[in-house]
Amino acid sequence: MALEFNLKQSEDYEKQAFDAYSSNDLKKSQYCLMKAAEYLAEVAKETKDSQLAELRREKVRKLLDKAKRLPELAEQAKAKPPKEEKAAQPPSSAAPADGPQKAAVDPEIRGAVEALIHTSKVVWDEIGGLLETKQELKYALGMTLAKRPVGVTLTGWSNFLLYGPPGTGKTLLAAAISNAVKRTDGGSSCFFNAKIAGILSKYFGESAKLITGLYSIAREKSPAVVFLDEFEALTSSRDKGEQTGAERQVLSTFLSELDGLDKKGTEGVYVLTILATNRPWDLDAAILSRFEKKILIPLPDLAARREILEIHLARKGFQIEIDLARVAEMTDGYSGREIEAFAKEVTNRMIVDMNQAIPELVTKGIEQAMGYEIKLRALTLADFERARQRVQPQTTPATVKRYTDWRDSVTR
Repeated sequence: MALEFNLKQSEDYEKQAFDAYSSNDLKKSQYCLMKAAEYLAEVAKETKDSQLAELRREKVRKLLDKAKRLPELAEQAKAKPPKEEKAAQPPSSAAPADGPQKAAVDPEIRGAVEALIHTSKVVWDEIGGLLETKQELKYALGMTLAKRPVGVTLTGWSNFLLYGPPGTGKTLLAAAISNAVKRTDGGSSCFFNAKIAGILSKYFGESAKLITGLYSIAREKSPAVVFLDEFEALTSSRDKGEQTGAERQVLSTFLSELDGLDKKGTEGVYVLTILATNRPWDLDAAILSRFEKKILIPLPDLAARREILEIHLARKGFQIEIDLARVAEMTDGYSGREIEAFAKEVTNRMIVDMNQAIPELVTKGIEQAMGYEIKLRALTLADFERARQRVQPQTTPATVKRYTDWRDSVTR
């Protein structure tokens, strides 16, 4: 009961702070923000879910920071030119024959959403293994981008859930899609990359509006891809009664936006949504039912580990005395990220061994260091064995089994 009471108090004070700020009562707004932070800090202490607790602690910090900076923010708001009145526009989901029209989104929300537009240099070949997953995503993306035959209704996959242990390539896959959807005609990218935890903690009283704006602008820039990472931060507590009103509102808004993409009036609008999570079992049925494709991104097998090692060693110019297949056997149970860290440990230790004069050169001056050429040698079995002692896999066999059990349970 104490947790629910403190949640309610925090929400009430947060709303009062927003109302007071809107009425130019900065003193009251500051007081309410600090009280909201005080009650939310108590909630964080009582929250059993570690990720949700950290999310709430982060929001406490944001609330206190906003209270401190409120006079500055108010001055900035006064300095902004008044908004021009605009003629009413039809809803952004209505797509005229010549393509989606520009969505009517508040300029501040539009700025926050457009800051989520992301491009990367990651290409598909830089992701070791995951051949089947890459093919599925390419197919879905191609279906999203390609023109439809006249008179034929095609329904491709539009919502993907990528789940699996940390470091297995979920974000890399999203980065490759980011690169794939960047425009070559001079236009902007149509890939939106957002962390749910960041949205909840950063945008005071605006999280739900940000989700609405995100999908409005995604429809406007159609075809588009929306990538939402760490989604379990939003839904993990839903069944435990620990969600704040703001968290419930964001989730409800997100589900409504997904449903809206399937309704009439969105012809010619193609938005691909990809969620990533390390804890799929924390997602409730309302989320799972809207994601037709649920793809386990597992720990890399032997062939994939060899390919990842080649990406981080051979393709970067390092000479290796032993067969990479033998090294791949040494990394059984490692995630892709851990193999990358393993490769860095190997190369960095070799460089330290071969260039022990560098610290003294730095002491003598920057010119000495800049004139020095780093010495390298071929990597040996001993280098890899030493690195293996320092970089250990973090995903246990029990955790791997939990992912496969969950996969089997949702595909029955």
